[in-house]
Amino acid sequence: MALGDYEAFRAWSGKPRAWGPEGSGWRAWFGGKVVDGLCEVLDEHLAAKRRGRPAAIGCVPWLDSEAVVDRLLGLTAFCVVVDKGTSFPGRLLDREKGFPNIALLRLRDMAPSDDGSAPVLGPWSHMPEHELGPVRAVGWHPPGRKPLLHAKMLVLGDLAINAYGPDEDCCIEELDFEPRAVWWGSANWTRRSQSHLEVGFVCDDPVLVEEATEFVATVIALPDADQRHLVLGAPDALCINAL
Repeated sequence: MALGDYEAFRAWSGKPRAWGPEGSGWRAWFGGKVVDGLCEVLDEHLAAKRRGRPAAIGCVPWLDSEAVVDRLLGLTAFCVVVDKGTSFPGRLLDREKGFPNIALLRLRDMAPSDDGSAPVLGPWSHMPEHELGPVRAVGWHPPGRKPLLHAKMLVLGDLAINAYGPDEDCCIEELDFEPRAVWWGSANWTRRSQSHLEVGFVCDDPVLVEEATEFVATVIALPDADQRHLVLGAPDALCINAL
């Protein structure tokens, strides 16, 4: 029997609590079935009216919940970092869901490396534009005691074109990821986590969302910790050396 189904926790499981400023929409989930709360938040994000396209970036050690996968694949683009050596549904590796590196300031000057060295650009070179795979892996492949990517966080936002310049006749258009809210908690995004006692939170506080976005982008930019074992066979992102 799932822990959240015990009588002591029935008043908690599947019953989100409001927190934060009145009317903010911030919620907290306690007990069992916390990943259902993440699915609820993703459903709301997918259904929201927006001027851009729904997207997300995140990190989690383990991801095998088909319900979460279904919703991630409903986004226009996403990039989720998992711990190396873990398995996940293969359908997540959908090339059409790759996340554009130029949409995150932290990743705009980074490009894949085929031989372990940073590409060299000249004065007239364009900054690299490429798509990050929907799933990336960081960490060490061998089993046993090792440092883990243990954060469980998903930043929900929109991909939108913005114009930057003094006026409409002299401006540059750029694709930006505009973060809207962040989900975080103790639960891995797995089937088994539904049986555990967990916590999960969602919040759209601008300061928190901005910091969470920068943290996850930094995780995405991490080089591989063990070059001998590239689980996904994906090149690492390296900073560009501009001449």
